[in-house]
Amino acid sequence: MSEPRSAHLPEDDPLLDGVSRLVAFIFGPDRVTRSRTVAILLCALMYVICCWAASYVADIGLIKAFAPGLLMATTFPAYAVFFGLVRSGKTRQLKDPALMIPQNVFALLAIGFAYTALGPFDRGLVMVLIALVMVFGMYTHTPKQSVVVGLAAMLMLGACMGVLSHVDPNYYPPKLELIRFELLLGTMPPLIFTAYKISSWRNRLFKQRTELKAALEQVQQLATHDSLTGLYNRRHMQEKLENAVMRFDRYGERFTVVLIDLDHFKQVNDRHGHRVGDDSLSSFAKASLAVLRDTDTIARWGGEEFLILMPNTSQEKTLVALERLRTAMASCTLSASVPTLRITFSAGVAVHDSITALSQTIERADQALYEAKKTGRDRVVIAPPPKR
Repeated sequence: MSEPRSAHLPEDDPLLDGVSRLVAFIFGPDRVTRSRTVAILLCALMYVICCWAASYVADIGLIKAFAPGLLMATTFPAYAVFFGLVRSGKTRQLKDPALMIPQNVFALLAIGFAYTALGPFDRGLVMVLIALVMVFGMYTHTPKQSVVVGLAAMLMLGACMGVLSHVDPNYYPPKLELIRFELLLGTMPPLIFTAYKISSWRNRLFKQRTELKAALEQVQQLATHDSLTGLYNRRHMQEKLENAVMRFDRYGERFTVVLIDLDHFKQVNDRHGHRVGDDSLSSFAKASLAVLRDTDTIARWGGEEFLILMPNTSQEKTLVALERLRTAMASCTLSASVPTLRITFSAGVAVHDSITALSQTIERADQALYEAKKTGRDRVVIAPPPKR
C-alpha cells in the first residue's frame, strides 16, 4: 500500500521561516521594495569601499587627511535616510520611489569633494566615478534625467577646475586642470548621449511591454466574456463547469447548475426594439452580479438564456438566491427609454450528482427550465435527482 500523499510533504522549517521573516524585516515585505532597498545597500557598500580606499590614500599622503572622515560622516547618515525612507514605503507614491535623483545628487557632491581633496597628479581618477554614476543612471533614469545628470556633472567639475585653479594655482595647476577639462569635454558628451539613448530604448521597451500586456488582457477579456453583458461567455463557462466537476470528483465539492430564461423576451424586442432588449440583458446581468455570492459564477449561455454555477449550495439556498434575484428584477429599471418595463424569468435547477455526467446535469436543468416555462413561467423548478 502506498503512503498517503501528505506523508511526503516537507514539514515547516523554523530556521527557514526565521530567515524569511528576517529578510522581510530588513529589506521590505514585497518584491519591489526589496529590489529598491537592496540597490541602496549596494550603493552604500560601494561608498564603504571608497571611504576605505580614501583612508588608505590619506595614509600615503595622496589626499588631504580630513577627507576620509568627512566622507564617512556624510555618507553613512545620508544612506541611512535613503534606506529608511524607501524601506518604510513613504516614497512609493513619488515619481522617483527609489530616490535615484537624490542619490545621484549626493554622489556628484561626493565626487566633487573628492576631486578637490586629491593631490594635483591623482585627482583625474575621480572622473572614472563620474562615468560610473552615468552608467548606473542609464537603467534607472528617464532620458531627460540622464542628460540633466550628465550636464550637472560637467558643470560641477568644470567649475571646480576653473575656480580652484584660480584660487590655489599651486595645489590645482592651471595647465593640468585645463588638460582634465579638455578630457572632460571629450568624454562626457558621448557618455551623455549613450545614456540618453539607452534610457530612451528602455522607456520605449517598457511602454511596449505595457501596451502588449493591455492588449493581451483585452484579448483575454474578449475571449472569455460576452461583449454585451460583460458576463462570462458560454465557452468559458464550460471550462468553469468542467473544473467544478474535477473538484467534485476529487474533493466531493457539490455544485448546483441553474438555467435561466427571460420570459417573453422576443416580445420586448418586437415592441420596443433591440436596443431596449440589449439594455434589458445588461440590466439583468448587473442585477445578478449584485445579488449572487462572490463564489457564484454567471454566464450568458445564449440569447436570453443564462447559466449560474453555484458551488456548495443546496436546493434551499439556491431558491433563496433566485428569490433575491426576482425581487431585484421587480424593482430594476431595465431601460431608461422604457422605465416602466419589467421582465420576469423562469429557472431550472439541477444539483450535480456523482452518477451523472456534466452534460446530463445541464440537461436536467434544461428540462426543469422547460417545465417552468410550460407551467406558466415566472417560476423556478428543481429537477428531480437522477435515477440510480
